[in-house]
Formats: sequence, structure tokens, C-alpha cells
Amino acid sequence: MALSLGGIAATSAQAQAPAQPQKPAEEAERYGPFVFFPSAPSLLIYHTGVGANDMLNLKKALREHPSIGTLILQNNGGGLVHIGLVVAEEVYERGLNTFIPKDSYCASACAFVFFAGRQRVAEGRLGVHQISAPEMTGEQAQFGVSDIVATLPKYGVSADVLGIMFSTPPKEMYFFTPQEIAKYGINRTGQTQTAQNSPPPASAGGRQANAPAAAPTSPQAQPPAQAPAQAPAQTAHSNTAPVANPYMKKETAPAAISDEQKAINAAALMIQAGSGTNEEAMNFTREFYADSVDYFKKQRPKSEILADKEAYFARWPIRRFVVDQSTLKAKCKDQMCMVVGIYDYKVSSPARGKTATGASNFTYVLDLRNRYRIVMEDSEVISR
Repeated sequence: MALSLGGIAATSAQAQAPAQPQKPAEEAERYGPFVFFPSAPSLLIYHTGVGANDMLNLKKALREHPSIGTLILQNNGGGLVHIGLVVAEEVYERGLNTFIPKDSYCASACAFVFFAGRQRVAEGRLGVHQISAPEMTGEQAQFGVSDIVATLPKYGVSADVLGIMFSTPPKEMYFFTPQEIAKYGINRTGQTQTAQNSPPPASAGGRQANAPAAAPTSPQAQPPAQAPAQAPAQTAHSNTAPVANPYMKKETAPAAISDEQKAINAAALMIQAGSGTNEEAMNFTREFYADSVDYFKKQRPKSEILADKEAYFARWPIRRFVVDQSTLKAKCKDQMCMVVGIYDYKVSSPARGKTATGASNFTYVLDLRNRYRIVMEDSEVISR
């Protein structure tokens, strides 16, 4: 499928020139699912899906073409979760930008790569859901969960986006609307991402049932059009500022995300993860805690905490937790971060005919050196 840059291509001088005889097709250089066109030396296309050899192919392309600064995510439906995570980390460490062209999509494991972009712009469709990694079992699968908990807050992904990701079943796909792209700060063109924790609207977004695990193989990628000095404005809100050109020099970077903001995003994710099914909630809970924790003013081993959480989830199998964004505060020293805030809760047990609602404060101390794990937890119900 041809790469479409929509309005970006429309403003180029070539696009406005009279029709001319077609030139011979440009010879593309292929590195597995990555495609490089010499006429666009700052761009590298990543299409079709996320496969086993992608990291090797990406490194080879970047080694042979050091001018590459932007990864074009074209009709990439994801695939292998752990490969998506390591490719994302490579993108993050190299300071590459990411871009989803209009009329293209990037979903599932591809979304990790998009979020890792130093500058990132989604004009096409961005899809997320819970991880499903049949290639990993047991401890490997849990390592994948731990990676997500530790890395996505580092990339500046808001708690709202994480909440949507972890509440969408693996066989479905949630595609963000243009309004949500703006609301959740998904595009990043120089501003530091902050956490938002309002519940996603019931009818918003583009959840699609029975989404495939990976994209169908698309036809050959086409050379991208020349980018103008500035990309078109977003149309989600009339007062939204124009989206900056994603094809900028690699040295141009948004403000670094503070440890405080990373800790706030991670803590909000931890609270919201409790809204999943019992199995999902326990999978994440196993990754949240250090081996020994100051748990409600008493030092306890991780095994006791997991038993306590499992009993709570069994007692209240239906749960909804929503963090009040305005209450979130963090203070860090030497990558040890205290996060405080308030969340609303509604829990129920149909078998017992019981429901409880209210609000609670919480305090976490997170060790950013140990994959954001909780070393202290306390909370108190403040209203029922």
C-alpha cells in the first residue's frame, strides 16, 4: 500500500506542478520490514508487522544510513511483543522521531515503537490493547509486563492511555480518535507529557472486535514525499496549535521527563490496573512490588502482599478505580519517589450482593532504579 503523507505531501512544490512523464521507479533498499529510499535520506519506513529479526534489520539500516532521523510507521499491525519493546527502546535511546502517516495504521506491538519517539505524530490510526504474547510463557511473559510498566511511563505515555491499553481485551483493538489524540497528549512535539486520569468515555475511541494479532502483508512501500517546513494543523479542536514537523533534526528534543512525572504516571497505572479482571490485576500486581515492602506501616515480604491482594480481588471481583488527576503529587531524591493522591473506587460482588463506593487517599514510594517497584504503600478511606 502506498505511503500517504496526506497534507504533508500536498504542500510540496512537486505536488502542485503540472503532470510530467513518470520517472522510473526508485530503487528501494530493504532490511526486512524496513525500507529506505535514497531520495528521502532522513526517513525509514517500518511496515507490515513486528517480527523476530527486526532489531538486527533496524540496526543494519541505521548503521548504513546514519542520516535517518524519523521512523515512518506504515500499516504496521504489530506482532511479537518482546521485539516491539526492544525496538522501541532502540528508538528511544537513539532519539529517533516516529510518525504514522494519514491513511496508515500502527497497532499492538507497533504502538510501543510509536510511543518511544522523541518527537511523535500520529496522523493515521494508533491502536492499543492488552499484551498477548504466545511466543512467551511463564516468567518471560511476566518480564514483558514488567517491561511495559517500567518503560511506557519513561516514554511520557499518559496514565489515561495506559488505562485504555490495559482494559482492552487482547482480541480487540482500541483505535484513538483525533479528539483523544489531542486530549491525551499522544502527539509530542516539544511539550512534556503529563498524566491524565479521567475515565475514557464509554462511546469514545474506535474499539474494534477481533483485531488480528498482526497486520496483513501490505504491498511494497512507496517512496515518501518531500516534507515541507511545517506539517498541517490538527483538526480535533479549533484551538489546537499546529502540529510541528516530525522531520526535524535528531538533536532537537522535547523537555526531558522528570522523575516526578515518571513516578506519577507509573503510580496512576498501578492504581488503574486494579480495575481489570482478577487474573489481569494479579499479573500486574506481581510486577509492582519489591521483595520487601513497608506495607501499611509494617515491613512485609512480597508473598504476603500478593496473598492480601488476591484475597481482596476475590472478595470484590468487579472493581473500578479512577485517580483524581488534580491530587497527584510526587517528590523524588536519588530516584526514590514518593507519590500521593486520591482515587475514587466502586467495587462489587454479585455473588454476595454487595457494593461499596467511596474515595481513598494513597501514598507510594517507588524505586525507579528497580523497575518502578513499590517499596512503601499506605492508604486510607476518606469518604464512603
